[in-house]
Amino acid sequence: MRPEESARVGELTLTAYDSYGTIDGPYRDLLADPRQRMDGCSALLVAELDSRVVGTVSFVVPGDGEWEDRPEPQGDAGFRVLAVDPTAEGRGVGHRLVTDCIDRARTLGKHRMVIVTMAWMHRAHRLYAGLGFVRRPDLDVRFPGGVGHVLTLDLTPDAPRRFPAPGPVPSEVPWFEDAWDLR
Repeated sequence: MRPEESARVGELTLTAYDSYGTIDGPYRDLLADPRQRMDGCSALLVAELDSRVVGTVSFVVPGDGEWEDRPEPQGDAGFRVLAVDPTAEGRGVGHRLVTDCIDRARTLGKHRMVIVTMAWMHRAHRLYAGLGFVRRPDLDVRFPGGVGHVLTLDLTPDAPRRFPAPGPVPSEVPWFEDAWDLR
């Protein structure tokens, strides 16, 4: 993302999220201002169609501020805040942004990607499933805006040996602060 694109990226991010559900509170402010996320991720990417920014995603690895400093033994790369302008949906923008993140992870020698997607983001779930991501309900967490589904994608054949196998699914989805021990 170039600095002059930040207002457009913030606008399209809120528009995209609002078309599926509602994000309120301080996190909404973070979505609206990508400059707050830029230094905390390995790459803040944009997609353009006809010279107009129509999509964005933040590529992250452990150690990045946008990784949220959570312990994540089930993955060593991921992405956050994938957003596509609703007027550009169905044109491969989200697919291209996600595959770019996957390619970046492979180039860095990463073995598994892990992402969190809100339970109400059904279109995103279809995209992720089509790319091979699988849900890990044993890692799901609750946020003020709802339940976050954790999805993983093995990038190398030995990924299953490098990371813990899925564990038992808790009877109640834990709050993210408790599950990620952010205290």
